[in-house]
Amino acid sequence: MDLIRWNNELARMREEMRHLFPDIPQLPPGGLPFTRMQSPSVDVRETEKEVVVSAEIPGVNPEELDVTVDENQVILRGEIKRSAGHEREGYRVMERRFGAFHRTIPLPAEVKPDEAWAEYKDGVLEIRMNKSDRGRERSRKLKINRTH
Repeated sequence: MDLIRWNNELARMREEMRHLFPDIPQLPPGGLPFTRMQSPSVDVRETEKEVVVSAEIPGVNPEELDVTVDENQVILRGEIKRSAGHEREGYRVMERRFGAFHRTIPLPAEVKPDEAWAEYKDGVLEIRMNKSDRGRERSRKLKINRTH
């Protein structure tokens, strides 16, 4: 009886988390937290003329990746699927990750989204974006007026 109550409480907490954090991918039924795909690791590099984002996403089908570029960020979405007929029986270690992922990467400079292109090779997605001619003001110091 205590086990049923505990499972119900976990289900309630999971549902609350879905409402609080709707953008975080959810575990599949029966999934374990350590087997879910985490956000891909990325490198962001800036040259004089372009911004380059490299993301480690081994095992994904590049045709199923969703990559969106706007002037200020790159959004990666996708899923690494388990092979058909995969069963947990007989496994002693399960470290390979699977599942849906989502990552928003802020860019260090404004880019031209219509000139961006991507290539997937050896488990690494590389996105190259030409910088905008306008540039982007990164910060501005404000003068604070004193009121009485």
